[in-house]
This record gives sequence, structure tokens and C-alpha cells, in this order.
Amino acid sequence: MNCNVAYSYCAIICVNILIDCKNVVMTEFNEKIQEKVNLDEAIDTLSHEDLCEITQSSIKRLIASDPLLSDLPVDVTPEEVLAQIAVIQGQNITVTIIRYSESPLNVVVACTNWKRVMMLLTGQSNATNLMNIPADLAHANANSLRLSEFPKEEIKRMLKEYTLFLIVRHPFERLLSAYRNKFSDNLTSSKYFQERYGRQIIKKYRPTATDNDLNSGANVSFSEFISFLLNEGVTTNEHWTPIYNLCLPCTLNYTFIGHYETLLEDAKTILDMVGAPPLVFPVTRAGHTRDKLREYFQELSIFTIQHLYKMYLADFKLFGYGLEDLLGYDLA
Repeated sequence: MNCNVAYSYCAIICVNILIDCKNVVMTEFNEKIQEKVNLDEAIDTLSHEDLCEITQSSIKRLIASDPLLSDLPVDVTPEEVLAQIAVIQGQNITVTIIRYSESPLNVVVACTNWKRVMMLLTGQSNATNLMNIPADLAHANANSLRLSEFPKEEIKRMLKEYTLFLIVRHPFERLLSAYRNKFSDNLTSSKYFQERYGRQIIKKYRPTATDNDLNSGANVSFSEFISFLLNEGVTTNEHWTPIYNLCLPCTLNYTFIGHYETLLEDAKTILDMVGAPPLVFPVTRAGHTRDKLREYFQELSIFTIQHLYKMYLADFKLFGYGLEDLLGYDLA
């Protein structure tokens, strides 16, 4: 990224954050711009280094002022702040389904395939094969409403009256799936994770890293990824944060908790519960993650597995999972 582009990017981010956090950062900002009144003019007087400093300082103050953002790392990016806020606000667990003039389908959902189903039910798509709906279109903000868009009393009513469901997965299988998808697959989203987390992991956990490794972050090993989780914590990103922390099963009164292993049967049950018309739940290509559990976890010591198990203990106990298939016995 050249200097002008970097400067413009930081300027835009800085303006947005400063406007959102005006009361928090105005003192520091005023010191730097010496009583400049117009924010746009003031930004033009700052150097690239000043903009970067104010941006990071603003983000840190925002996180410090809101306990719901406290799990974010110190070097968090603006995009990750927005992603964390989206999770907190319920974007990953709530969708209000309105079928034209009919009564709403009272469903709270997650995952890409569920959002594809909801697009069909709400008339936003007429696809005969739901897998033809692009994932980015299914996740588009215009396709769903957030709980935060409603008054507090309405939110309470919705959480009480709506059908809330949760689909869980074996914690270690979900963890391996996240690793393979974010650090092994050659996807656009993988590149982001490799640059955002991969570089950090390789720098810290690979003493013999080459310059290419450090620059790309593209070849993180599974054992290095696990070392990162054990030392930095498992709540650094929603893709490997325990379901217990992410979906709050002890706070929200879920109507139905299904399992990834019985997804088709559980999906049919859920759709029957809300009176949806007959449809075939879309099946994503199998990644064979379960078959690869032993292969990947053989890289880890039993001590490491035990430590990791404790970090996901709530998910194991709440949702009926164990380690018999992986180790031949369960951990107490």
C-alpha cells in the first residue's frame, strides 16, 4: 500500500472513529490539532503517524469503555471491532422472518445455509437450488434484522416468544474446521486470517521462520495454531470461541438445540416447528473434518489435548460431547 493510499485509509477510519467516540477522545484530539474547529480541516493537518496513533488510541478507549468488547486483542483492527459488535448485537443468532403480509416466521438463526433457507422463505430468492445463492449475498445485512434495531421491551418479547435454536458441533471438530478453512484453504477470507493472525502466530511460535513466512502468514501449522490458542486464549475470534461464550446457552432460553452430526434431521424438526413449507435443506460439500481429527491431533501431546479440553469444557459438557473417538477414552 503506497503512502497516499495508507494516509487516506487512516484518515477515513480516524474520522469515523472519532465521530463515534467524540466524547471519549476529544481531549486527546484537541491537544493534537490545537483547537481546530472543523474536523475535516483538522484531519488534513495531521501526519500519517498522527492519524495512526489517534486511530489506535480511539479504538483502545472504545474497547476500554465497553466491557462487551473486552475480549478483543490490543492490536485489533476497526473491521474486527465492527465484527465483534455485530456478534454482540445478535447478528449471528437473530433473524426476523417476514413472509409478505403473512404472520412472521418467528425464527432466530445462524449459519450460511440457514440464511439461504430464510431468503427462500421470505421471497428474497426464487432459487430452486439454495446452494446457488452466494454466501456473501446470504450474509448481506439487508437480508436480516438485528435485535439491536428494536426497543428493549420488544427485544424481551421476541426472545420470550420466538423460536430460538442453536446447532452445535464437537468442539475439536469445529476447531479443526476453523483451522483448515482459515489457515489452509486458498480463500479470500483465508488470506485475511493468514495476514491478521498467521503472521502473529508464525512470528511468536516458529523460531526458524523465513521472511516469506513472516510476510504471508500462509503456512501456519496446526500445532502452532493450538499453541496460539493455549497462550492467547480461545476467545480471540468468533470462529474458534467456545459456543458457550458465543451463543450464551445459559442466558438465552433456546427452544431447540440441535447437533451438526444430525443436521438434516434437526433442520427438518426446526422447520416443522415454525410451520415452514416443504423444502430441502441445502447440504454443503463435506470437508471430512471428522475423519481427519486423529490425523491432526496426533501432532499434539496428551498434556496439550487435556489443556485444550479444559478450555472448551463447557461445550463438551453442555452439549454431550466427549473424546472417546479421538483418544479411546474420555477425560474427567
